[in-house]
Amino acid sequence: GWLMEHGALMEIVREYLHFPLTDGQRRLYDRLVQNTEVLEIGGYPVILSAADGRDLEGEISALAHRLRDVYDVRAIFLLVELVGHIQLVARSTIEQIDVNAIAAAFGGGGHSRAAAAVIKDMTLEATLQSLRSRLPTLVQPPLTVSDLMSYGVQTLSPVTTAQEADQRMRRYGYEGFPIVRNGLIIGLVTRRAVDRALDHGLDRTPVSQLMMAGEVYVRPGDSVDTLQRVMLESGWGQLPVVDEDGTIVGVVTRTDLLKTLARPHPEDRRAGEISTLLAEALPPGFLTLIHHVGEVAGELQMGLFVVGGFVRDLLLGVPNTDIDFVVEGDAIRLTRALSARFGGETRSHGRFGTGKWLLNRDTWERVVGPGDHNGSLPSHIDFATARTEFYDEPTVLPEVERSSIKHDLHRRDFTINTLAIALNPHNFGQLIDFYNGEADLRAGRIRVLHSLSFIDDPTRIMRAVRFEQRLGFTLDPRTAELITNSIPLLDRVSGDRIRHELELIYRETDPAATLCRLVGLGALVTVHPGITCDDWFRQAHAKLNQALTDPPWARRAAPFDVLVVYLTLLTHRLSIEEIHHICERLHVRGRTVSALVQAQMLCGRLGALHEGSRPSEVDAMLQNIPDDALLAAWVCSDDPQMCEYIEAYASHYRDMRPHTGGERLIARGLRPGPAFKAILNELRRAWLDGDVSTIEEEQHLLEELLANPPMPGPHRHRH
Repeated sequence: GWLMEHGALMEIVREYLHFPLTDGQRRLYDRLVQNTEVLEIGGYPVILSAADGRDLEGEISALAHRLRDVYDVRAIFLLVELVGHIQLVARSTIEQIDVNAIAAAFGGGGHSRAAAAVIKDMTLEATLQSLRSRLPTLVQPPLTVSDLMSYGVQTLSPVTTAQEADQRMRRYGYEGFPIVRNGLIIGLVTRRAVDRALDHGLDRTPVSQLMMAGEVYVRPGDSVDTLQRVMLESGWGQLPVVDEDGTIVGVVTRTDLLKTLARPHPEDRRAGEISTLLAEALPPGFLTLIHHVGEVAGELQMGLFVVGGFVRDLLLGVPNTDIDFVVEGDAIRLTRALSARFGGETRSHGRFGTGKWLLNRDTWERVVGPGDHNGSLPSHIDFATARTEFYDEPTVLPEVERSSIKHDLHRRDFTINTLAIALNPHNFGQLIDFYNGEADLRAGRIRVLHSLSFIDDPTRIMRAVRFEQRLGFTLDPRTAELITNSIPLLDRVSGDRIRHELELIYRETDPAATLCRLVGLGALVTVHPGITCDDWFRQAHAKLNQALTDPPWARRAAPFDVLVVYLTLLTHRLSIEEIHHICERLHVRGRTVSALVQAQMLCGRLGALHEGSRPSEVDAMLQNIPDDALLAAWVCSDDPQMCEYIEAYASHYRDMRPHTGGERLIARGLRPGPAFKAILNELRRAWLDGDVSTIEEEQHLLEELLANPPMPGPHRHRH
């Protein structure tokens, strides 16, 4: 105990603990060896042995150590019948087999690696049978191949040429392909073998001549120990995973194994932690639905995961109800299976492998039971098939193909968005983190997945800065370097995609911070080189953010077109010609172009107003201006008097209407026309300018106008 407290290595200590056995110990040792059973429990090899030791002289623990040294097992359980009781001695080398818990089941104790129990009133045989039956329930199941593997696997035919294999490896980034003939695995061809063949000019050589031959595979239920042994014995770095029917269902790689062995957290504890976070973040009914969906996916031998931003925000403690489900297999098939079991309609898109499950009240009641869910449950669930992407050339949209969750996550932008949570029953709550995204979350770091990421899709530059500013993170130095090198490629990105990224930025809490960061990086030169970020720009955005929550703008029934308002701030100090150029670059629709130009021109025309301008003059200038352009002009104007005029128009003037309507004029014998409209305009003007303030005064003015109709045209002032 003293040695352990001071950090001694017990493997070394044991070398100096070889005490000679007594005659009784030696006899008992021989009996235990003869009665030894080597069992595999939960994927772990363990020893179980029982013997009569009533003639024993000495302790039993020394025998346990000797047996453990002889057999390469993870745990050893000895039952020795002594005078008046049975002694259980248990030893373990791994934390997944907690021998203290096992000894406790027989009234004993100890610690997780060494424990014992004294058992009375039971025969040796009965105790042995009880121990044998209890072990499977007390040994914690290890990770299996199914926890590591990627579902779906690509294979090659024996006649595939080295050149064709090279093209496939380049396209998919694989280091090897299983070779299959008539459904049976006959070998594995590696990247190295193909490269050597091409170096020797053997482009047309079939892979059957280059492969490592053999029918090597593992099964989904095999333990990590089994996987490691098969890899070492075969030398294969990519092992096909085969189900009971002999069908290849996936692949597990050496990298998968190494990452599993290096994980700092036991998977069961981690899964429990994530499951708790899910339970706290999601409505109970929705969590129940997820469990049901995971069960159906498991029955169909499909992996189900929640991925991306939801997982990122879950770990950060940020509320997020935007959930993306990814299916390793066929999302459309899963969606239809859910509909068949629980009801509800489905929609699907075969080209992209997406399915939508529409959930009505009856469907929800089949899933979670009757009750009032207070609108907390969604009306539909979207599922996407795990896929991979290929960029044939920089900046163009990628081609997509069905793939594994690992490749689906690899196509994403930054490591913090590559996290996933498994939702099948056997691994519910397990955090999938192939690319160390959680470490980057903890470090507050935005890190791109690979060095060509911004070349494949330069709009990721704008997304990187958006996440950096939203989360308060910093760009990884290498990521910042890659951004600097890739900014010129933004010129080759379509205007629609640049505009879409700007619209996403405008939905952020502080768009100005992201836009100014992009200006500093030189990333908005692709929109226009004249765009700058200074104190006015920041203050204008702050003014706009405040306006959207305060009257009169917040009282508007329909939402503003934020693209119009924010683009006005971006382009306010540019010329009309430059605004048209930017709109053409961003493929902005005609209505937005018109609003931008109107806002710009209005800022210039407001100078025609002066202190003491009549409300009707303000109304005449502003009445045909869209609300988006009005708000933009109000934000951009530095003149308090002009802002007051715009605010007065938005608050009062534009809603001013006389009590006299068209029906009343018709009743007085007038026919709709220019004079008809001129009378209504004159009545409205009188109310705006305060010439009338009561219904009686309006009636008196109406009689004057009917007797002496005004000339059609702009407002005429009556003094």
